[in-house]
Amino acid sequence: MDPLEITAGRLHLRPWQPGDAAVLHAACTDPEVQRWTTVPVPYTAELARAFIDQMQQGWSDGTECSFAVCDSTTSEVLANVSLRRRYPDVWDVGYWCAPAARGGGVVGEALGTVCRWAFAELGAQRIEWYAEVGNWASRRAAEKAGFRVEGVLRDGLLQRDGRADAWVGARLPGDPEGDTRRLPPFTELSDGVVTLRPWRPGDAAALTRSCDDPEVARWVPFPQPYTEQDGAAYVGHASPLGWTDGTAANVAVVDAATDELLGGVSMRLHPRGLGVGEVGYWTAPWARGRGVAGRAAALHTQWALDELGLNRVELLTDVENAASQRAAEKAGFVREGVLRAARPGRDGAPRDMVVWGRTR
Repeated sequence: MDPLEITAGRLHLRPWQPGDAAVLHAACTDPEVQRWTTVPVPYTAELARAFIDQMQQGWSDGTECSFAVCDSTTSEVLANVSLRRRYPDVWDVGYWCAPAARGGGVVGEALGTVCRWAFAELGAQRIEWYAEVGNWASRRAAEKAGFRVEGVLRDGLLQRDGRADAWVGARLPGDPEGDTRRLPPFTELSDGVVTLRPWRPGDAAALTRSCDDPEVARWVPFPQPYTEQDGAAYVGHASPLGWTDGTAANVAVVDAATDELLGGVSMRLHPRGLGVGEVGYWTAPWARGRGVAGRAAALHTQWALDELGLNRVELLTDVENAASQRAAEKAGFVREGVLRAARPGRDGAPRDMVVWGRTR
């Protein structure tokens, strides 16, 4: 197979060249690339040169087509996307993104381009994607490129430190091109005082301090004591899982000027088909008295009505939680009544809850 180049808008895809060895070496020594891929560790300059030779051989014998994804204006190498032949008409895809290019949607765009080419020119009838469970960045890129996640293969990947569960997904020629994510990507929202943004791994420590606070524990059913492991599990797994399976859209609330963590706001979406969501919030102890919860609830509720097409967002507050009720009013919610014995309290006994609503 003859190597080829593809230009697609802002991206230019071309085969790896000997002159790329230094760039390849720098990318493959990045901790995130090493964490989720099977590149050798330590990764040496000799290994980079050997990889390029291997990829050139893959083009020659038709077993692997590996593209350096470049900026079409500057020619800077941004990522790698590779297709490997598994069966005559089945290929699988692998990729990584250079640190400086992350967050810009580069891999998703490149992956879509490569899939279109493989269907049209290679006669591919199925292109498969595998990633270790927990590699949310890889999953977002695959779903953005139209892959459908089909399940989990137990111990399906052989990683550097042993076997790991793997997500598996695929694209078929007849699949519609488009983002298959169940929730739209979240763009930061701000009212100039607070900003809503996705949770990040670096938030875990402040999250732990907040959720271990007695006042937060009194009203919110977080584990007690709330440990560092709980915080890391939430930002690293529970929150992205809600976005991925479409059941919850949970984001961090931070200071608009300093990015200091001020609290959290959630949007439960089960069942979303009814057009109803439920917002919830909590405020870090060092941020109380500043109207954080009301501002966050107002921003997130408007986002859910506008971006998710919900008809109604509900909010439940404990009948004794006066601070939460003030926040609900400031966020534009209307008090509609009291639900008797609606939620269990910390001691397991049923609690009456005030129900609030905002509608389209």
